[in-house]
Amino acid sequence: MPRGPVKVNAGRSFTATQWAFIEDRLREAKPTPAIQRLRVAMHLLYATGLRLSEVVTERVQDLQWVEYPSDAQDDESLEGWVLTVIGKGQKERDVPVPQGVVDELMIYLFDRGIGTPTTLGNGRAYLLGKTGRGPSNGARRQGPKDVLEGIAATTLYDQLKAFFSRCAKELLKDGDQKGAARLAKASTHWLRHTHASHAIAGGMPIEIAQQNLGHASLATTTVYVKTEEKRRMKAVKKFWEARAGR
Repeated sequence: MPRGPVKVNAGRSFTATQWAFIEDRLREAKPTPAIQRLRVAMHLLYATGLRLSEVVTERVQDLQWVEYPSDAQDDESLEGWVLTVIGKGQKERDVPVPQGVVDELMIYLFDRGIGTPTTLGNGRAYLLGKTGRGPSNGARRQGPKDVLEGIAATTLYDQLKAFFSRCAKELLKDGDQKGAARLAKASTHWLRHTHASHAIAGGMPIEIAQQNLGHASLATTTVYVKTEEKRRMKAVKKFWEARAGR
């Protein structure tokens, strides 16, 4: 018997305000190699919607510069970065990566002693590597083999959980118990849900979101549309209640 679409809990995502708070804490954190990797990982996950299992297996050679000429539907040419991802069921997909995220990634790769995605000989290096010491902090650098190695999914998961936990404690100090409770439960998958919710709310067509996320069924992606519809209903209700209270 064929299975229906996988149910997605779109409620496990950050609001725009919560995401802004997380970004502020990330900027204020001491710039250690671990924090630099965390910043790159978070922005990469938020910008692309990749799964944890996908992002830790991505290598430098998977990031490619592409150019698209004008065509019958669009008379403007376009160029940018795409990341080739092997997702569930070994299905391959290309996911666009914003230039700002790539710029941040470039600095991170350089500090690890890898160079840029176009540097010969380093294509097999993982995008997210072990926390060695790069030239920017003046401490010991990794060996030539170490810089190519990646990290375990559990390592990134634990680092993100610890960071969200610290954010939750700050919110609790500020008296935001509800927000603190949400951040205390947050994990890496929340970044995937947040990407989808924010992207669709920002106007991304649902079929494009489906392709980026690697959902086999469009029905799986439509749950994020319902989240946006709920947000709109809440906004209208608030507007009407404020009007009625005059």
